[in-house]
Amino acid sequence: MDNTKISDNKQAKMDQVTKLTEDLKATKSAALLQYQGLGANDINTLRASVRNSGGHIDVIKNTLITLALKNIGIDLPEKLVGPTAVVLCDSDEVAPLKDIAKVNQEKEKTEFKYGIYQQKLLSLDELNQLISLPSLTHLIANFIAGLNNPLYRLAYALKFNQTKFALVLKAMADKQEDTPQA
Repeated sequence: MDNTKISDNKQAKMDQVTKLTEDLKATKSAALLQYQGLGANDINTLRASVRNSGGHIDVIKNTLITLALKNIGIDLPEKLVGPTAVVLCDSDEVAPLKDIAKVNQEKEKTEFKYGIYQQKLLSLDELNQLISLPSLTHLIANFIAGLNNPLYRLAYALKFNQTKFALVLKAMADKQEDTPQA
């Protein structure tokens, strides 16, 4: 075998590890996903769904994933086995992971192995707790609704008092019209 091909292949793998290390440092959260049993169409659908939710999926060899994790200070408790994908959540910590969990409920062919949040390894239970949190958009919508609610109440109360005042004035005017003048 040609030494240049071996050297090029080694350099490509080192580049993959470097890129994954940088992605893991920059991402809000991540997960390691076993996807064995999914067909090509299912994987493409899953990738599109995760992309729409603000993340992306990288399929990389297990040894390269392990090296990238070691570069950010994470040692896996056990060796990765089987086809593994790295799900990187760029804009929302939870939404891409929720999409995968939904696909897992439908297809039952994907399985989370580990989660990563703030460059710390999460167990499967901790990852499931993270996934059960509402998405950022949902939290913002609830917050805004909470802010608007007192304003709506105040507007209603002020309008009610004005209406009540107008009714009292009308009743006084009607009563004055009904009383004979001397």
